Amino acid sequence: MGLEFRAMLLTTLIFFASFFGAVYAMRAVSGTNMPVAAVQSGSMEPNIPTGSLIFVRAADPSEISAGPPPVGDTVIYLQPGTRVEDYFIFTSFDPLPISHRVIGKVEVNGTYYFLTKGDANIYPDQSPSNPLSWVPEDRIIGKVVYSIPYLGYPFLWFKNIWLVSLVVLLIMIIIILPSGEKDSAKKMEGSV
Repeated sequence: MGLEFRAMLLTTLIFFASFFGAVYAMRAVSGTNMPVAAVQSGSMEPNIPTGSLIFVRAADPSEISAGPPPVGDTVIYLQPGTRVEDYFIFTSFDPLPISHRVIGKVEVNGTYYFLTKGDANIYPDQSPSNPLSWVPEDRIIGKVVYSIPYLGYPFLWFKNIWLVSLVVLLIMIIIILPSGEKDSAKKMEGSV
């Protein structure tokens, strides 16, 4: 095994260990299995534009504020019947969670319920007259603590598994081809 190959292997291992460690640390610090997300629609515009990267942290339901922008907290919540599959660094949701502002909050029999609405939407997501139709606290993933406009677009682009596979393949080709050319040059030098 050549010295260059060992250096490349070590670099790759360090990269993946750093990546997995960073994701695990973000999950631990945020207290949720979804510490970051990309905004896919314009329902929260202009406060959180499409393509924004949002940072989420777990929140005690009693600490979530309700009200119009900017008073009400923006939360990310599961839709009824969402299937959640948690892999070490990745969580799959079907259907995807929604991130909207809390405009109403009630406590019924010790459980908090939240009325939510996208800032750009005309109507709330649930029936304002029926608090039991609102989002119960156990479906709240967390509240949005920060957003960076447009930084979420790469995450949206890479949701396509074929595109991710193509990018990984291209990166592998870029890494392998230069080392293969050096090996060929060394073989040619040795045969002369």
